[in-house]
Amino acid sequence: MNQTFNEVGATFAFGIITAVDAARGWARARLPEYDNLETAWLPVLQSRTHQDKALDLFDVGEQVALILDLRGEDGVILGAIWSKADAVPDAGGPDVDARLYADGTRVCYDRKAHKLTADVRGDIEIRCSGQARVTADGPAHLESQAALTLAAPAINLQGAISMNNYSGSGPTTAALTGSLTVQSGGISVPDNDVTAKGISLAEHRHTGVDTGGGESGGPV
Repeated sequence: MNQTFNEVGATFAFGIITAVDAARGWARARLPEYDNLETAWLPVLQSRTHQDKALDLFDVGEQVALILDLRGEDGVILGAIWSKADAVPDAGGPDVDARLYADGTRVCYDRKAHKLTADVRGDIEIRCSGQARVTADGPAHLESQAALTLAAPAINLQGAISMNNYSGSGPTTAALTGSLTVQSGGISVPDNDVTAKGISLAEHRHTGVDTGGGESGGPV
């Protein structure tokens, strides 16, 4: 250490993180090239810290680059570096901006393909205090392998509606709790029947049927 610290100016060094203070955004590192000497607590360089803020801290054991003062008592940790222990991952090439997490989650943007991909190994929760709008110039597909819930005081569906089973290969069923009102148009059942209180619309019979202009009784 004395050979480096006796030089005039700052010292550039590589280190390995030994401790992290998440509350302050600081860390400590040991310096293998200098008898594994451990630094004091040092700030970690961030992209934003004033009105807009960003926090990106290291894991213990991560290899980093540092700049230290003449005595090695103060400085800043510049960032993490690739090494044999932490090799560059295959994220898809130079056109892909990727964030890969230890639990397997991947968030990638491919500027050549113009495609944003997020593979999250867990839950996703998005909340906004204003309006939310999602628009796609092409087809949009929303799928759940368990259940899908739309909840709002009023739901407005615009466009033609078709229903199939989950595989998309056949008919399905629908259940409505409440009343159904058709404001304009009608209901067509081209290949089946309509049943109300157990009475078939297509095959029901009436009581008290007389010829002529009399009225029949109710359906049976």
